[in-house]
This record gives sequence, C-alpha cells and structure tokens, in this order.
Amino acid sequence: MPLPLPRTRRARLIAGGAAVTVLVGGLAIGAQAATAAASTDLDAALSTAATTVADARDRYDALIAEQEAANERLETTETTVLDQSSRDTLAAALDETEQRSVAARAEIEAAETVLEQGEGVDPSIFAFGAPQRDAAADVEALEFDDLDRFEESVAALDAPVEELAAAVAAWDERQALIASASYANHVWASGWYPELDACKGSVDLTARYDDVPTIAEHWSCGGKDFPDDPGTVIRLTGVHEGVYRVEGIVKMLDQDTATSNDLPRGYDLIYQTCQNGQSSSMSITALTKIG
Repeated sequence: MPLPLPRTRRARLIAGGAAVTVLVGGLAIGAQAATAAASTDLDAALSTAATTVADARDRYDALIAEQEAANERLETTETTVLDQSSRDTLAAALDETEQRSVAARAEIEAAETVLEQGEGVDPSIFAFGAPQRDAAADVEALEFDDLDRFEESVAALDAPVEELAAAVAAWDERQALIASASYANHVWASGWYPELDACKGSVDLTARYDDVPTIAEHWSCGGKDFPDDPGTVIRLTGVHEGVYRVEGIVKMLDQDTATSNDLPRGYDLIYQTCQNGQSSSMSITALTKIG
C-alpha cells in the first residue's frame, strides 16, 4: 500500500486540478459567449441582407419586364416605320441591356448563395464565433453594382423607344394620308418621248427640264384624269413616290414657243399634260409633297 503524500504536495495537486477545471470551464463559457455574440451579429446581418437581396431581385424582375416590353415593341414594328434607323438604334440599346442583365442576374444569384452559406454556418463554439463573423462580413459586403448598371441601361432605352414611337406615328400619319388620297398615279420611268408614247403612266422629265422636278403624260394616256383642283390629295408611286397636295394649274404654256426656262420653279413637283391633246395649251399643275 503506497504511503500517503505529504499534505502540502497533495494540496498543490488538488489546487492545480481545480485551476485546470476553472480554466477549461472559463474557456467554454468564453467560447459560448463569443459564439453567441457572433451569431447574434450574423442573424442581424442576414436579416438585413435578406431584405436587400429580395429588393434587388424585385428590381431585377421589374427591369426585365421593361426590357421585354421594349423588345416586343421592336419586334412588332418591323413593317410600321418608314425606315429602319429608329429600330436599329433600339436594337443596339437592347443588346447592351441584355449583356447587363446577364451580369446582374449572376450578381444576385451569388448574393443568394452567400445568404445560404451564412444561414448554414458551423455553430460549433470551439471556433469562438469566427465562422459567424466571417459569414457576417461576407453578407455585409454584398453590393449590386451590376444591377445598378443594368438599371442604367434599361433607363437608356427610353430615348430610342420614344424615337421608335415617333417613327411609328409618322408611318401611321402617312398611311392615313395614303388612305385619304382620291387619286393614284404611277410614274413608271424617267425618259422622253419614247416613254411618254408607251402610255404606261407618267414619265419623269426632270433631266430633260434642267432639273426642274417634272412628270408628264399625254392627255389620252391619263392626262385627262389627273386632278387639278387645289387641295386634292393624290398618291404617286414609282419615281417621286409619295403623297402630294394639288396646288392647281399654275401656268399654261404653248409647246411651240415655250422652253424649259418658262417652267414655274419653287414647287416640289409639277405635272405636265396637253389639255385636250393640244400642244398649244400645255397645263402645268403644281404639287406639294405632304407625305
């Protein structure tokens, strides 16, 4: 049987054991406190970030809706504009928004992943709250710069969308003018007597008349039907295509004595025909282009 330890040594061992117990217990309490504090901070950060990310997702969805509306506007106006320039401008702007939307979506998805990771952080007290603090730092560092850039690019769609709307309105106005035209005339060629004698429609004589914009027909080929009442709206197709308002007969010329110098100037277009087929009574009807 072993001899009992001296009293003083035994007291030291007991005291030492108690100290170790106190130290371990103190560390556990400190770890619990640190972890609890870090968890509280993380929960607060997660709550705030969850709202921020949800708002970012809502912003993104609203911007996508605007983008899709502009894209639909583009797709439905291919045949309702006079030229494609306004559609080309909008298409280029939409390409920019598409690139921005991809980056913004990736940014939001990454933020959602950070939230999920924060919610599933290691709860162990032995790390003294370090995982919670790291997760909170990651959550608090979330930013949405790409979403801001996407928002700017969508806002930039306003101008080309308005430009396209104006182009469509101009097209609608022209269609209304066309519908209001009471007479149509086809300017089938540019030329001189051979083309006039072909009797296929009006002929552009501008080159022959020192660049005075002129079309003509023989009386028997259509001249007798061409309106000369002021205010009449007519439509020309082919050369000089457009919608015109008739200003009336502004001059009568005798083909035997008149030259191109006698033609009236200052009109968008003039129409020439010989009244009743008589070259001595060549009427000049002025036309103003209105569409």
